Amino acid sequence: MQRSVARVSVARVLAMAGLALGIGTAFAQPPPPPPMAAPLAPPAPGGNVQQWPELSGQVTAFSLTPRGDIDGVILADGTQAHLPPHLGRALMQGVRIGDTVSVRGLRAYAVPVVQAVSITDSATGQTIVDTGPPGPGLAPFPPFAGPPQPMMAQGRVRLSLYGPRGDLNGAMLEDGTQIHLPPPQAAADAASLAPGAMMSASGMGLTTPYGRVMDVQQISPAPRP
Repeated sequence: MQRSVARVSVARVLAMAGLALGIGTAFAQPPPPPPMAAPLAPPAPGGNVQQWPELSGQVTAFSLTPRGDIDGVILADGTQAHLPPHLGRALMQGVRIGDTVSVRGLRAYAVPVVQAVSITDSATGQTIVDTGPPGPGLAPFPPFAGPPQPMMAQGRVRLSLYGPRGDLNGAMLEDGTQIHLPPPQAAADAASLAPGAMMSASGMGLTTPYGRVMDVQQISPAPRP
């Protein structure tokens, strides 16, 4: 009788251990994903921007937002250096197309994008520094403000355009027209936005002294000439 009880007890213990193991497996959580890299923080007012990596190049264009803000420069090698749009007017006044600039900031790993903390023009000596958001009511209006007009563009893509965080958001055509799409749509149309692709686009846009910019509503491949 005692031997029978012992066998039942052992069986019960094994069964409970198996149940506990099953419950532990069922409720085990996968390890948390690695933390995302913190966004680039602008230097404090008066901070030393020399701590950031530096690159230089010739300015071939200003990068434009769909509403007409200048939010950076595009260099001859295709590098896109972005500053916040509220610094667009200062950038337009301190940097000229064709000048060589020195850019300090954080460069993206896989795409030619720099989230800049400063841009210095070697010819004018002007330095534009990102010291954080402007105070309330101090953000300037877009330098090329105006009601957007229906616009169409067609041609060969010179380079793909990216946002400050490296997300694909458009393309620049060989005639200088900059087209923009929301990043999810741009990712879906990546083949049409690749350098060398022929594409046709329509949407609402602005014409500025530095080229046209369009908020695209429809995009499609175009036949090669």
